[in-house]
Formats: sequence, structure tokens, C-alpha cells
Amino acid sequence: MRNKPNFEIFHQAFSSRIEIAAALAETLKPSPSGCERLKKACLELEATISEIGQGDVEDQYRAYHTAIAIFVVLAEWKHALRNAESDAQRFLSSAKLKASEIDKSLSFTADEQLEAFLDQVESLKNVGELTAIQDQLKRWTLPLLLFANLRVRTFGGLRVPDSNGDSEEPEKLETTVAFLKFDIDGEPAKNLNYLNPETAYDLTIEVRVSNWPKAASVLSLMPVTMDIRERDWLPSFRFMKPEGNGPFILTGTGRAVLKVAHSFGSRPYEFLYAAEFNGTGKYRDVAIVGHRRLLLEGSDVASNPLSGFSNVDRHLLSVRNKLRTFPGLHSDDVANTMIILGGLGNIAAQALKGGLFETGTSEQQFQNKATEMLRNRRDIGEHLQGHPEAAGGITDLTFRDIPIELKVENSKVLFPKDFSKFFDQTAAYSIGLGKRIGVLSVLEASPKSAPVGVVEDDIEVFLHPTGQLSILIVVVVVRGGFPKPSSYSKSNR
Repeated sequence: MRNKPNFEIFHQAFSSRIEIAAALAETLKPSPSGCERLKKACLELEATISEIGQGDVEDQYRAYHTAIAIFVVLAEWKHALRNAESDAQRFLSSAKLKASEIDKSLSFTADEQLEAFLDQVESLKNVGELTAIQDQLKRWTLPLLLFANLRVRTFGGLRVPDSNGDSEEPEKLETTVAFLKFDIDGEPAKNLNYLNPETAYDLTIEVRVSNWPKAASVLSLMPVTMDIRERDWLPSFRFMKPEGNGPFILTGTGRAVLKVAHSFGSRPYEFLYAAEFNGTGKYRDVAIVGHRRLLLEGSDVASNPLSGFSNVDRHLLSVRNKLRTFPGLHSDDVANTMIILGGLGNIAAQALKGGLFETGTSEQQFQNKATEMLRNRRDIGEHLQGHPEAAGGITDLTFRDIPIELKVENSKVLFPKDFSKFFDQTAAYSIGLGKRIGVLSVLEASPKSAPVGVVEDDIEVFLHPTGQLSILIVVVVVRGGFPKPSSYSKSNR
């Protein structure tokens, strides 16, 4: 029964609603900050909804939150496509699955605006259609959540409704701890974060507590991982009970140190933060929402370099992580591809640094030089095969059945995405060798009058559909055709 306005719930819902509306306008733009802002606002609204009970207005907010949560996944789909991430379609598949699995027996699913949104998601095929869905969400109307029904709590088998009246309120038996964000050295944590082993980093955590249990004086946040020896690598946090009434926003900073590096091919370290109040007894129900998992990469590329160039190795870490997300790609093929990319990354870095290839270098000359430099590496050596047959053709090179195509472009400056005309050939060799991945390296040796190329931008992963399969193509551009650096200043005189 709505006797008196609940200003706490009203302010929570209203502020979240305003933040979502502001974030929606930026979510599909190239900067990822809008998407991250929408995620955070969605979590705050989720925490508020966890406190309200049944009712028509309450159901409208549940319907709105459901749509926003699915749209966050769709926005991630667009960002993944923009960044040429492998298997970006997994975000679209996830959004469609979430939409299809909504329990239609729940009262909030009858909301007409939600039904229209779900219909759009079901028929969604092209990323360009996201703008229409975004516009619909911007026009979504909601009443003010001023007279809110709170959830009915249970205690000892008795139903105890929360009260908005002046009588003493019974202790709430549910508390929501929403993880809002992690920062590492002042920067927002990403899906995967690289930390140098034996180096101390500041890990900052921000959580929102919907209501503080009366019997509790301390909230503890503790890292959990599979190996108990790793648990003291990340800090635990203790928050004393704040003054005043909730909700509370709590922020803490501690030291994070990965004490042991792992190999380049190993999975990253994974930590999950758990929340616990003291003195709450067995009847306390603490609901945890939000992203509370941290994936930390601890490969020591300084002590164990892959290419011999630290900037290239850091980029190859991100390439490896993209490859790992591709379903059906065998871990051995990932490891073997990374060995090849270490060799080609070394060639690309040396070409930029030392001008290895002149303008007009032929494809045969490039193949001979690349083969020599790759075979000189002890992790490649005799396993590099020249011109084996595959799919009725002759490949340039293979390394443990991973095809390596070598091409030359001498006419103009081009970038990895510009060499898609070679993808079909590379993919055909991959299929012929029973692989889902192939490597394409192109020497771009057009005449240059100014520096061009950054190795990190010249190594990219592309998902190439062919028939009923999709093949990963890793493109490595090697730059040539550079004059001596001293000639740049002469040409400008």
C-alpha cells in the first residue's frame, strides 16, 4: 500500500534514469566511455529495482532495466566490430539469447514498450539498425517512482512488509552490494589487464551498498581464486559502517602485485571479489550485482620476449587474447600462430628500424629473406616448411600446418584492412590443411618520403567468412621503401 512517498527510492531511481538517458546519447559513438557509463548506470538502477516490490509502476521500471541491460550488450557488439575483434558476433548472439529467455510469465513482460524493443532485437541483423533501437530507448517514458512498494521480506517463516510509515522499521533482511568499477593505477579496468609481475599497482574498487544491515559494523571485500596461494596477490578491503542512511558509495584503494609470471600461452589469472558483512547471522541475504571479476595478464615479456621488441610483444598479447575468444580454434593452433607472429613481428620491427627492404623488392626476394629470418629463430627452425601443397595449390610457407602467405605491394601505402583481396586464398589453404586460422604477411614497399607505419597498427586479426565456415586471418604488414632518415630533412629544404 502506498501511503507516503519513499524519497530514498525516488531519488535512486530518478538519478539512475537521468544517468542512463545521458549515457544513451554517447553509447554508440567510437569512444568506449559512453558504453562504460551506461553499464555503470544500469547497475545502479538494478540495485534500486532489487529493493522494490510488485506494482504497475514498479513493473515499468523492471521492463526498462531489462531493455537497457540488453542494449548494453548490443553496444558492445558495435564496439567489437569497430575494433575488428574476432567473433564479435557473440555479443549479438548473447543479446538475442537474453531477449528470447525472458520469462513471459512475469508481469513486467507485458509492458508494450518492452515488447516493441524485444521485437526489434529479434529481427536485428545489421549494426546500422542499432540507431533505431537507441532512439526508441531515448523515447521510453516512465512515471516517477515516488510511491514505491518495497519488497516483502521474510523472517522465521513470517512475512514482514517494509513500511514507509512512522513506526519503527523492521530490519531489512536483504542488502545489495553493487560493484560499480575497478581502477588500476587510476585507469578503468578492462576485460583483460596486463600487470608486470613483481610490480606494485594501485587497485581501486568502488561499490554501492543499498542499505547497511543494522547488526553489521564492517563490510569486507575479499579476492577469491582457484589457487589459494594467489589470494594475497590482490588486496582485501574493509569498510566501516558509514554515518547516515543509505545508499552508500564506498571507495577503497590497495596494492596489487602478481608475484609469479606465467607463460605466454597460459590462461590469465582470474580473481572474483566476494562481499561479506560481519555480525549478520545466517538470516542475512546479501545480493551481489555488477562486474566483480578481474582478469589479469602476467606474462613477463621483458624476461621472455616473443619478438625481441617490447612494444610488439605487448601488442601480440592483445592479438593472442582475441584468438582465444574464437570458438573451435584449438589451443595448439593459437600457440603455433603466436610463435609465427613473434617471428614476423620481429621482421616488421626490424624493417621499420633498419630499412631492410628497398622500393621495388620482388615477392621472391621477400619470401627468401623472410624464410631465412624465420628459420633462424630457434623456436621455428626446421618446422618451417616451404611450398607444401594444400587445397590444390602451393602455399608459400607453413609452420606446423599453419599456412603463411607472403605478398608484396610496391605501388602505394596500404594497411592491414586493405589486403582483404588475399583473404580467400589464405583461407583456402587453411581449410585444406585442416586449420581455422591462417597468416598473411605483406611487404608494403612503395616509395616513401615520410615515415609511415606503427607495428602495433600493422598486425591485425580479421574474421573471414567462407562457405559455411569462418576463418581467422592474421595480417602482418612489413614496411619497406624508406629513404635514409637524414634525407627527410633534406627533402624539406
